[in-house]
Amino acid sequence: MSPSTFEDNSALTSALVITRAMLAAARAEDWQQLLQLEEARAPLVHRQHHPDAATQAQLGQILACDRQLQALLVTARDALAHQWQRERDRAQAIAAYAQA
Repeated sequence: MSPSTFEDNSALTSALVITRAMLAAARAEDWQQLLQLEEARAPLVHRQHHPDAATQAQLGQILACDRQLQALLVTARDALAHQWQRERDRAQAIAAYAQA
C-alpha cells in the first residue's frame, strides 16, 4: 500500500467515523453538533480518492449513512413545518378572536 493510498484510507476511515457520529447527532436532534461534524467531514470526503475496493466500500458505507441522515432530516423538517403551521393557525385564530 502506497503512502497516498494509506492517507486516502485514513481520511475515509475518519470520514466514516464522523458520518456515524453525524447520524447519532441527527437521531438525538442535536443539529448544532451535526453541522459541526459535517464541517469536519467535508474536506475528508471532497478530495480525490483511489478507486480501489476498500475505498469503494467505505464510500458506500458513507453514502448509506447519508441516506439515513437525509431521511431523518426530512422527517425533522416536516415535523417543524407542521408545528410552525399549527402555531401560525393558532396566532391567526387569536388575532381573529381579538378583533371580534
